[in-house]
Amino acid sequence: QQQNCNIPAKIGSSRHPPKWRPPHSLQEKAREGGVGEQIIKTFEPAAVPSEKQADARMIFRVNAQPYVLKQTHQRGSKIQKSWHKSSRNVSKQTPASVTYKPPKNHSLSHQWAKIVEPKAKARYPTETLTSDLRIKDSGKLSTDEKMQMLEKAGQAKALVLTMVYQDGTTQLGQEQKLTPPVCGLLVLMMNDLDGRTPEDSLQPNDSLVYLKLEHTPTWAQQHTHQSQELFTRDMLLQVLSCSQLVVCYKAKDFLRTALQFYKEDLKWKQVIGCNIQDPQVSAWLLDPVYTFSCYKELLCKHYKQPTSSSALDTKKVSQVISGLSSLYWLNMELCSKLQSQGLWQLYSGMEVNMIPVLAAMESHHIHVDKAALQRTSDLLGMKMKQLEQEAHQAAGQIFLVTSNTQLRTILFEKLRLHEQCEKKKLPKTINKQQQSTSEAALLQLQDFHPLPKIILEYRQVHKIKSTFVDGILSCMMSKVSPQLVSGFITAKRIPKMQNFQALPRQPLQITKKQFIQGKEEEVVTVHPRAMFIPQKGWTFLAADFCQVELRLLAHLSSDPELLRIFTNPQADVFTMLASKWKGMSDEEVSPEDREHAKRVVYSVVYGAGRERLSGILGVSADQAGQFQDRFLQTYREVPAFIQRTIQLCHKQGYVLSIMGRRRTLPNINSPDWSVRMQAERQAVNFMVQGSAADLCKMAMIRIFHIVSSTPSLSARLIAQLHDELLYEVEDSQVDRFAALVKSTMESLQHMDHLGVHLKVPLKVALSSGKSWGSMSELHVCPASPCASC
Repeated sequence: QQQNCNIPAKIGSSRHPPKWRPPHSLQEKAREGGVGEQIIKTFEPAAVPSEKQADARMIFRVNAQPYVLKQTHQRGSKIQKSWHKSSRNVSKQTPASVTYKPPKNHSLSHQWAKIVEPKAKARYPTETLTSDLRIKDSGKLSTDEKMQMLEKAGQAKALVLTMVYQDGTTQLGQEQKLTPPVCGLLVLMMNDLDGRTPEDSLQPNDSLVYLKLEHTPTWAQQHTHQSQELFTRDMLLQVLSCSQLVVCYKAKDFLRTALQFYKEDLKWKQVIGCNIQDPQVSAWLLDPVYTFSCYKELLCKHYKQPTSSSALDTKKVSQVISGLSSLYWLNMELCSKLQSQGLWQLYSGMEVNMIPVLAAMESHHIHVDKAALQRTSDLLGMKMKQLEQEAHQAAGQIFLVTSNTQLRTILFEKLRLHEQCEKKKLPKTINKQQQSTSEAALLQLQDFHPLPKIILEYRQVHKIKSTFVDGILSCMMSKVSPQLVSGFITAKRIPKMQNFQALPRQPLQITKKQFIQGKEEEVVTVHPRAMFIPQKGWTFLAADFCQVELRLLAHLSSDPELLRIFTNPQADVFTMLASKWKGMSDEEVSPEDREHAKRVVYSVVYGAGRERLSGILGVSADQAGQFQDRFLQTYREVPAFIQRTIQLCHKQGYVLSIMGRRRTLPNINSPDWSVRMQAERQAVNFMVQGSAADLCKMAMIRIFHIVSSTPSLSARLIAQLHDELLYEVEDSQVDRFAALVKSTMESLQHMDHLGVHLKVPLKVALSSGKSWGSMSELHVCPASPCASC
């Protein structure tokens, strides 16, 4: 049989195959002589280097049946060859017309195939990038060329960055469900910012360099590897410390990656001065409602220049260059829109400064007591089994507790509990309008039968176990220390778990039943937050704005009664609210009255209706409505503020926070009543909660700047949860840092550069502990914040 293929002129011009040695027994037989030895002596290809001929001979010897290479005939530019099996003879051929092909079943056949392949595919997808002459591969630059590249980076008018993944894609490509590991960084150094070139070309004075991001093991390090890593590190430091414009899509991910790769040389405090503009952040600031799944969508929405479809595929070099160029011009377009809408001050003064804060936070590890977490998982599993048995006993039959269909059948067809609460309007499902088994419905039914209460407790325990405890265990990377077996999860992984912020503050009481008569039941306390622990010699410190939404409501509404409450810093705010609301003295206010006042206030702030409030308080909808009406009648400026906000939003289509953040509400004038009412609630909610978020962000930025500029402070931000900031602090610095945090956060009442002057003071509560679940109140005297901040 004949087989056509392209054969290189000389096998010696290809890469040499790896050395291969036959087993010792075969070597002995080869030395003994015989037919096989004659065959080996006959086959003497001159094209193969002498040091490789022994390996080639032994390949033929092992297979016992040698291959005879018949004469090949060259037709035009093509060469034909045919292989024939023979028992004895091997013909000699000229080097220019032969090649060697081992048997297909031989273990080295794949290695030989690489040798004779005329155009081998790139070993790594990134080789497609680095093989292009327009991209300077840092690994191939000489020392002088590296020095010149650093000078170019310092002199460039703008730097545009994107990370490269191991599959050859970049951050400018389509979003992937599982993002591949980062293997490099592309840096475009732009000097001519006035003119635009074709999509796939560079300006004459522009440079594009590829920086490889990888850690070479110590045993494999060579001078070239060390030199490349040092150059990449120096280039990153140049980018982070430069004064010119730096643009990067998803800049937070880039900074976090840089901190993780060079954590020994690039400390988290060094990112304080970096000023990276991110089109993703600016686009979100322009329209917080619209979310972009990838860079392509962002580019199509905001970039006016026509972009070909090929420019959106970032696997080819020309398209990568086009993507980096479009990234710069997209950023300029978005910055122009921010300035025209009065959002530039907020973007440059807050959002850009938040990028290094979040990157430093996400690059820090949170330690978890893995053994305690596993014990908690076992206890919660035991509690779930107990609740299942109790639910079966209460229902009088065995059913699947997690099945809403089976639960609905028992509650409303067998027990008919809906008939016992005729005065209450039970919620129904949206699609089929069936009786709902939601939390709100079960709360209204729990007084008529024990089953709804058991189901509510089961759902709470199940959520804690599956979402938080087992969820943390599943994404934990094991880490063994001499003191205890522990683990850690990065802050980046935590948001991937469902609603990490909903970890319950209060512990759960789990009763372990005893089967010995006369022995009391054992009660075990479980606190999921207690599983999070600081590193040895450190302490958790939490700082929380006290009643920040209510204080902002008082500021925005200018209600005199609310303002008067906050003039007394020592008074209990909700006790005073309940006292004024119900017309009684502070001493007469019960804990239940205080809790009702608190819930009513936040129902007004969050726009919760009567049905929702009735479910929270466990009262009828009419009674909940009376609570809300009485509160609004007592504090009359609050409903006036709500009406002003809604009317203004109807007129201009958006609302603004106290720092100028804009929230567009396209449905505010919808003809659909329910849709329009939802937009009105969102408008009021954003005015209060959006302003609270602004205060929290500014607190994070200021504290980050103070710690970064103070060599003697080492506190790290662990997480931001609603209005609470969680830090990890060295034991010797707790009191000093706590005083600094308190004074810094409370000083946000007045921010001249943003034009913010609140009418009420801000109050911050501090707590500390050796685990997140065992935090105790901490009292300190506030220190003066840094004047430079």
